[in-house]
Amino acid sequence: MADIEQDNLRLTDFMDLPTLQEIQDSFASVTNVKVTITDADGNRLTQPQPTSEFLRRQQAIEEAEESQPGPTREGREYVAPIIVNNQRLGTIRMAGAGGIAYDEARLATLADKFQIDARQLKAAISQLQRQSKTKPASIQFLFLLANAVARLCFQEYQLRQRINELTAVYQVSTLMAESRDLTVLLNRTVELVAHIMNVKAASIRLIEPGRDELVIKAVYNLSQSYLDKGPIRLSSAEIDREALGPTGFAYVGNMATDPRVLYPSESQLEGIASMLVAGMRYKGKPIGALRVYTSVEQHFSQLRIDLLKAVAAQAAAAIENARLLVESIEAERLEKQVQMAADVQKRMVPQKAPIIPGVDLASVYVPCFELGGDFLDFIPLPDNNLGLVVADVAGKGVPASLIMASVRAALRAQVDNLYYLYEIIHRVNGMLCRDTEPSEFVTLIYGVINISSKRFTYCNAGHPPGLLLRKGQVTELPGGNMVLGVSEEEEFSQSLIELHSGDVLLLYTDGVADAMNFNNETFGRHRLIEAFKREGKTAGDIASNILWEIRRFCGLREPTDDITMVVARIE
Repeated sequence: MADIEQDNLRLTDFMDLPTLQEIQDSFASVTNVKVTITDADGNRLTQPQPTSEFLRRQQAIEEAEESQPGPTREGREYVAPIIVNNQRLGTIRMAGAGGIAYDEARLATLADKFQIDARQLKAAISQLQRQSKTKPASIQFLFLLANAVARLCFQEYQLRQRINELTAVYQVSTLMAESRDLTVLLNRTVELVAHIMNVKAASIRLIEPGRDELVIKAVYNLSQSYLDKGPIRLSSAEIDREALGPTGFAYVGNMATDPRVLYPSESQLEGIASMLVAGMRYKGKPIGALRVYTSVEQHFSQLRIDLLKAVAAQAAAAIENARLLVESIEAERLEKQVQMAADVQKRMVPQKAPIIPGVDLASVYVPCFELGGDFLDFIPLPDNNLGLVVADVAGKGVPASLIMASVRAALRAQVDNLYYLYEIIHRVNGMLCRDTEPSEFVTLIYGVINISSKRFTYCNAGHPPGLLLRKGQVTELPGGNMVLGVSEEEEFSQSLIELHSGDVLLLYTDGVADAMNFNNETFGRHRLIEAFKREGKTAGDIASNILWEIRRFCGLREPTDDITMVVARIE
């Protein structure tokens, strides 16, 4: 039936015109009165004269021999079976010859109730009985009534079927919403689908990412030998590609003879006759296929096809949701691990500079992510010496933080050599070359201030040169070497400068000069030097001034690299 607007119902939406005409003709012949049927607005729906087909059937019944048995006659009774879905549910019986039996007492009661003469009522009934021409009409009316009852019963039967199917879809939806285990979800889905569809077996195959294969993920009532028959390649699986196409399904009437079936003999041995496949897609993306199998050849109605497609759509959404949930849980777990790693890394970076007589120290460490690739360190050494380290690991995130931790550990293990800094750097470089990829290099500047002699010895391995501020003038610290982690045979050299009271050293990573604003302009070396020149009273003032100028220049733009600085002011 076509879609019906609830506020514009019509009689013909529920019963066709030929059936209405049959009702009118039968009722008019039985009652011997004029009958018409109209719609709600009074428009006539039926013709006032009986149809020629109705008159022909009536004459045939009149001419039939009363004694000759027929399919509609049982003894002195006419019978009309009520059949629904090829099953006889009951019978309507009508008395034949002998007239209509009635109860004298009930007739008297009825006459008294409506103030009718009982004798007149009895005479009217007798006259009606004597009108033999009403009998053929009565027989037609009998079968019309039986067919009407059967039609109503069948509609009720179909309605119950639809309710059962909708209930099943609801159960599948509820199951999919409640279950978080993807394996349990799929196994329970195929079992439920097999029962809903009343079929032999069911299975779900999913497309493996990066593979041309539909992999079995859940199965109900299929043998292991059938499951081991061989792979289902999506490129050659014509049936599954059709199911994943615009129609959303594919039907195989005979698995043994259909040329699209990849394993016909195995299907025959398994006892599979027909198959219906519904494609599983999520937001247009193919996910897999939901299959049902029958033991005898079977045609599936459009309602059952739509039912399987609905379950397949629900399953596809549930599978993706389950996957997303797993990914979410994994992401949350990883985030916790990253946070723990970030906490460990923060403990490796000094939160504040140490207080050492003879030198005023300050530092800035601003990672752009939870885990950074920069690090700085203050290393107290014997004989009034202090080690300063600033380094930058190529890359960001977890890999860079792990390399940073290993470089820090390797450097601290070698700092007992106070005078040959190039040897320390050489050993650290060897460790990196052995344990990392060539792309995982490190730039580093390591220097030692002898506070007593005011001498600064340093080794620069591919790092931005340090800056020296003396009497308002800024100069770069000369000397440089190859970055660490590229060549194990690389030789390194060290440099030395004499410091004076009031001198200020600035060691920094490239995130300082490369900080960028919304116009894609970098802070640059020139602005850094100008900010460095604005000398403050303490090393902390100088570091804060530089950081403030960087933030003022960048505005609200998110940083793209770590910002790390060490400031040492000689007292």
